[in-house]
Amino acid sequence: MQLVDVLAPDRIAVDISVSSKKTLLEKAAELLSTAPGSAGSRDIFDSLCQRERLGSTGLGHGVAIPHGRVDSQAEVSGAMIRLKRPIDFDAPDHEKVDLFFALAVPGQCTDTHLRLLAEMAERLGRESQRHALRTIDDPDELLRLLSTSPADAQAQ
Repeated sequence: MQLVDVLAPDRIAVDISVSSKKTLLEKAAELLSTAPGSAGSRDIFDSLCQRERLGSTGLGHGVAIPHGRVDSQAEVSGAMIRLKRPIDFDAPDHEKVDLFFALAVPGQCTDTHLRLLAEMAERLGRESQRHALRTIDDPDELLRLLSTSPADAQAQ
């Protein structure tokens, strides 16, 4: 399973305005809960908050990957949010964050969860990917970009 397999255009939100980490996590939970097999937004929100309490999911370079395991979640769901204005997300480089990839994962999907996080870290570690994700406005185009392998996307 790859990131593109858990995303859909209706779970990609571009140029959203939020003022806080809490509001961002609420929006992510709302988007994630619309996927088939998803838990309710409240359960997902609680899971995302619980994970953030362990430590920020900010990666640096303006990127964060909030994620959580939800026992009532039947399928992995993903969402992408790009903010109009970056917010503080306690990232290790102290940069504000504007790109978010959120995951809600069934409690028993440890391997899938880790593979998806590794893929996101690899993709989002590349400046060319971050630049494209910040400049493409159409959710279908963003999904197409994410359907290319990270190495192919680097060559573009």
